[in-house]
Amino acid sequence: MSNEHTTITEQLAAVVTRSNALCNTVQGQIDNINSTLNTKSAEVDTKVTQAKSDLNTHFTNLKNGIVETINGVDVYKEGLTKRFSFKSSLNSGGYTAASDGPDSSYRTCANPQPPYYVNLVEFDAQNIGDHFGSDGDTFNCDFVMSHRGMASYVDHIVINGTSSHDCVSAQIEVKKIMHETAISIYISEPGEEPREIPITSADVGKTLTVFFRQINKGYGKGRARVTLKVDTRPHCGSGRAFMAKCEYSSVNGRPCADRISQTAPTWEQ
Repeated sequence: MSNEHTTITEQLAAVVTRSNALCNTVQGQIDNINSTLNTKSAEVDTKVTQAKSDLNTHFTNLKNGIVETINGVDVYKEGLTKRFSFKSSLNSGGYTAASDGPDSSYRTCANPQPPYYVNLVEFDAQNIGDHFGSDGDTFNCDFVMSHRGMASYVDHIVINGTSSHDCVSAQIEVKKIMHETAISIYISEPGEEPREIPITSADVGKTLTVFFRQINKGYGKGRARVTLKVDTRPHCGSGRAFMAKCEYSSVNGRPCADRISQTAPTWEQ
């Protein structure tokens, strides 16, 4: 249509109309683009979420094949061998220079503590006829206890043993002992009074043979447990801290639920 017979106002109105139509078209395109972007973003978010879920599932499956948490401890599996470690500090009872402590044998102990039982590893025969292990099963525990990290103030014991059928026994290498009465092997078996084997400085450099569960005591339900009894009174005022690193192969082996206690363990527990 010719603009010859239209007024300026009419021409401007036509321009505005066409501009509005163009703007609406552009806005419509923008809306379409935003809608497409939102859809794609949602699709990407969904794919990322699914990928994370799949990755977590794969990681969990992988971890479960390598690490198993038993009695609150991560046990790492390598072939037939399972490994774990734990550490703690043991209260040494404090020190009194006045030598007026309540224990007549350790007067410098301000607050003498009952002995600690450090349960390193156990083998559980759940039912009558169960075994503590099978042919070829072994275990090992490396126990180091020190005061403030001083190599000159260390107790170090290495336990190399076997667990099979109705017997758990070990060769114990005594590397270093600080006090004659501080550490002993604690043993609890069916039909026996608990017994202790003191480890003294005279044993340093020696290898001791110890039966934690002797043969011919039955295959019945119960636990054969490797336990150290630690008396901190000889160390009054010198806090003791230890690290225990253990490994075992028996399917009935495991870290103890109660690894550090001031109550003597029994084989029935």
